[in-house]
Amino acid sequence: MPSLFITRQKVQRPRRPSLSSLLISLSKLLLIFESAFSFIPVTLFPLSRRDISLWSLVNSGHDIDTSSSQNPKLQQQQQQDVVIVGGGIGGLAVAARIAASSSTTTSKVVILEKNTEVGGRCGSFWVDRKNNEQKELFRHEQGPSLLLLPSIYEEIFTETTNKTASDYGLDIVQCVPAYQVIFDDGDRISVGFPAATSNNNKKGQIKQQQQQQEALSRAKMDTFETNGATKWDDYMDITSAYLNAGLPNFIEERFDPTSLPEFLIQSLKNFGRAWPLKPHSDVLDEIFDSNKLKALASFQDLYVGLEPYRNGKLLGGGVFQSTAPAVFGLLAAIELHPTNDKAGVFAPIGGFQAVTSALERLVIDLGVDIQCNTTVTGVTNDGVWIQKLQSSNSDGTADEFISANLVIVNADLPYAKKSLLLDDSNGDNYDNSANNNSIRNESYIHQQPPTEKFDWDDNFSFSSGVVSFYWSLDKSLDDLNTHNVFLSTKTRSQAEASWQVLRDQKQQKASPEHTEKNENGNDQDDYPFNFYVHRPSKTDPSVAPSNCDAIMVLVPCNTLLRDEECSKLPRKEAMDRYQQQFPPEAVLRIRRAVLKRFAAVETLNNLEDHIIHEEYRTPATWADRYNVAAGTPFALSHGFAQLSLTRPGPDSSRLPNVLYCGASTKPGNGVPLVLIGAKQVAEKANSILASSEHTKSS
Repeated sequence: MPSLFITRQKVQRPRRPSLSSLLISLSKLLLIFESAFSFIPVTLFPLSRRDISLWSLVNSGHDIDTSSSQNPKLQQQQQQDVVIVGGGIGGLAVAARIAASSSTTTSKVVILEKNTEVGGRCGSFWVDRKNNEQKELFRHEQGPSLLLLPSIYEEIFTETTNKTASDYGLDIVQCVPAYQVIFDDGDRISVGFPAATSNNNKKGQIKQQQQQQEALSRAKMDTFETNGATKWDDYMDITSAYLNAGLPNFIEERFDPTSLPEFLIQSLKNFGRAWPLKPHSDVLDEIFDSNKLKALASFQDLYVGLEPYRNGKLLGGGVFQSTAPAVFGLLAAIELHPTNDKAGVFAPIGGFQAVTSALERLVIDLGVDIQCNTTVTGVTNDGVWIQKLQSSNSDGTADEFISANLVIVNADLPYAKKSLLLDDSNGDNYDNSANNNSIRNESYIHQQPPTEKFDWDDNFSFSSGVVSFYWSLDKSLDDLNTHNVFLSTKTRSQAEASWQVLRDQKQQKASPEHTEKNENGNDQDDYPFNFYVHRPSKTDPSVAPSNCDAIMVLVPCNTLLRDEECSKLPRKEAMDRYQQQFPPEAVLRIRRAVLKRFAAVETLNNLEDHIIHEEYRTPATWADRYNVAAGTPFALSHGFAQLSLTRPGPDSSRLPNVLYCGASTKPGNGVPLVLIGAKQVAEKANSILASSEHTKSS
């Protein structure tokens, strides 16, 4: 078993959708693309926020008079309209939209966040290296690192206020080229150049340099195979048609008949060689001969938790489970197409902390209360149980219950279902009568507070886990672009093996017998694998001191293996056990393999000598920091059984006053999709709140 595949989880999958819904479902995925995350939300410039004023009932052990006339705390408790569990991007966005709605302007909205800062997996952290008593600051992304579809980010500000994202401190620039791809034989190619006629503000000498780079890129494609650049253009035309038809008709849900003819032409020409429901590799094999161009056209499939290669052992070549259908080529179009106005890879100046900070300022301006260091331990139909860290002159935590008309859970859905929801199925009884709030609140006042735990529903398919390295260096890595992908393509078998972490559905824990040789008898360091490297200083020099650099390395790996015994343990004990699935020696092997791949570039062959500070994170770290199910930062995968119509929606089947939002719900993972999902959830929440207000007034 290869060392990069540390654990494996066998999962059951929900029912398959009907064939009549598959094309619609697939087209809805064009926004699922951002992947690269992290762990320590330490912000250099934390925002000051208002302390929220929540009247809640502390579980002090004293008798409580539940008469509303004699208990002002209960009256105030009932006035909390919306409680949002989790201050990630989804929680911030849905809070802003509810608070800004004209139909719910009187609603009180509070965000409860367990960590010290909001943002969840989206943000940055700083490393302070003192040199001769002077600070040397290095910035790393703790989660997303490439920004796509900037208009989705912009609209949450313009649609909730009369201000722009820039007014809130969020400025976005395009990365040109979009990527550098480095193959395992040392070959390198840059891709993603906007055409001169596209909306590109680069001018003069810089634009000329980019055009020269693009010419070199196209010449390199021709060295991979005969007419390689022409074939690439052909493939870009196909993927652009996927994108243009999918966005208006299925994402924006506005019928655009003008996009359908080109979609059908590209899908059906040459006897349907680019039929969108085929396994992705089937279409790539029809167009390209070289492993390098095939890999170049499909590495984005990792973003949706799928592999590009046909799996002959599974129905439909695997498209119902772990294999991406060809329509996912639209991810390549959205990143790399030269003229499509939706395409391009961008970066926020100041890192993704600028995204989180801008959204935080927005929700505060809209009157949303934020309470950090507040852990939600239970979600009911009437509100939430929390544990609050006490003030500095107190010890420990206090259990409280906060009632609400509506609870929106931004915590990861598979985790929330197992670890947070309290109802009859979990042994909790309550009166579900809509006109008996006082009785229901009283039942929870006297109920024993739930114990914090970590567990998840493993009846889902998950995206890969990731081991992340954060390296601060005393050398500028000029041969790396902002976004870099290292791909294994020496042979077809090696190219397929590099995706084994997504294909292999058998999970096993790492053990000593898997440390020296892989299943083919080769050194573990030589086992084929793909990984991503982020070097933000190429776009934003403020990332590191002069002549220094900071990079993040993301290596796909297995997820956590759910341990039934851990579900019965206190959270800390459970997390200690999950940490053992990724022992330091396994991480060290991955580190060694990554450095060996870096050495394929001459200027990077001594990279280890220049690392002056490093940190690493594993799926167990993700689980501990952000309560993500299976320890994967990429949430549920996007196979046919978990996309669009078949992906979990916002409604809770068990608790009618509870809604879900976030990456494991519709429409999917990645910041733009989470923002779109938050908009849909907010519209539903506003409708519920407006209806409730109308009922009260009548």
